[in-house]
Amino acid sequence: MKFSYLKSYLLLFSTLLLASCNTIKANPCATDSIAETPTVPVNTTSSTVVSTESSVFTITLNFMGDCTLGTQLGADTLGRFNATAMTVNPKYFFDGVRDVLNEGTFNITNCEGVLTDNPLPEAYKDYSPAFWFKSSASNARIFSENNINLVGIANNHINDYSDQGRLDTIKAIENNGILWSDNDKSVIIENHDIKIAVFCVTLWNSHSQQKICDEIINAKLSTDLQIVFFHGGTENIHKPDDYKIESAHAFVDAGADLVVGSHPHVLQPIENYNGVNIVYSLGNFVYGGHLTPENRTIVYQHTFTFDDKFLRGSSETVYPCYIYTGDVNEYQPTLITDEHDKQTVLDFMYGKVDSPL
Repeated sequence: MKFSYLKSYLLLFSTLLLASCNTIKANPCATDSIAETPTVPVNTTSSTVVSTESSVFTITLNFMGDCTLGTQLGADTLGRFNATAMTVNPKYFFDGVRDVLNEGTFNITNCEGVLTDNPLPEAYKDYSPAFWFKSSASNARIFSENNINLVGIANNHINDYSDQGRLDTIKAIENNGILWSDNDKSVIIENHDIKIAVFCVTLWNSHSQQKICDEIINAKLSTDLQIVFFHGGTENIHKPDDYKIESAHAFVDAGADLVVGSHPHVLQPIENYNGVNIVYSLGNFVYGGHLTPENRTIVYQHTFTFDDKFLRGSSETVYPCYIYTGDVNEYQPTLITDEHDKQTVLDFMYGKVDSPL
C-alpha cells in the first residue's frame, strides 16, 4: 500500500514537472512569405524575434532608383554594362550596399530597360535624342541573386522594343522568381501576416492621379499598408515638378503610407506630408545608360513597427551612395564613407541645401 501511494505521488510530480516545462519555450521567428509567390527570396534578418511579453515586430523596405541593366541598342563594347555583365558575378553589382540589403525584409527597385535574347527591332520614337536599352534575359538574375524581391516596370523604357520586348522582360523576371508591378498590375507582399499593396506606376502628369487614388482607397479594404512607387517628372533637376507634389499629396490623402519616386536620374528631396514620407526621386542606381551619370544616389530604407497587427509607427534611414567610385561608371553603387560627401547628401535630402554634390 505504501508503495502504491509513493508510486502515485511520483507519477503526479512527474506530470506537473512536464507540464511546467512545456510552457517555457523559445518564440520561433514568424515565417516570412510573399503573397502569391512563395519561391521569391525574402530577407529575414530584419524580423524582430519577439519575447513572451511582446508582439512587436518590424518590416523594413529598401528602395533603390533606376536600374538599367542594359546599354544603348544592346551594345557590348568594353566598359559598357553589357560587357561588364558578361565577365562578373551577378552579385558584383550590389556588393557595395550588401549590408543594407541584408537589413531589408523586402528590397524594391525600378527595372528600366528590356531583357531579351530575341533580335527585336527598336520601337519608333518621335523625339531626339532617343535611347533604346536592352541586354540578355539572363541578366534578370542580377536582381534575384541580390535579394531584390520586387521590381517596377512602369517606366519609359520597358517598351523600347515594343510589346514583345516587354513580354520577354516579364518572362525573364518571373523565371527568376521576382515580383513585378506596372500601371495595370499592383502587387501584394506579405510578412508577419501584414499585407502591403505596392503600386508601381508612371506619373507623367496629374491625369492619372485620380485612378491611382481610387486604387489606394480600394486596396485599404484588404491590405494593411499601401505604398506608391512612381516613375515620372522632369529629368536632371533637383526640385520636384509642381504636379508631382500635388499628386503625391493626393496619394497620401487617399491613404498611402509611403510614396517614393524615380525617373529624373538625379536625387530629389524627401517631404513629410501629414505624417507620411514622400521621396520625390531616388535618382539612378545600377545604371547602364551612361558612363558618367550624376554621381550621387541613395538607398532609402523605411521601417514600419507593428504591435500585433496594429501599426505603431515608422522611421526612415537614408544611406548616401556613390553610383561609381572610379573615373567612370563601374555599375556598382557603394555606400559613401567620406563624412563631408555623406552629410551633403543627407542635408540635400532633408531640404537644407540645394544640391547633393
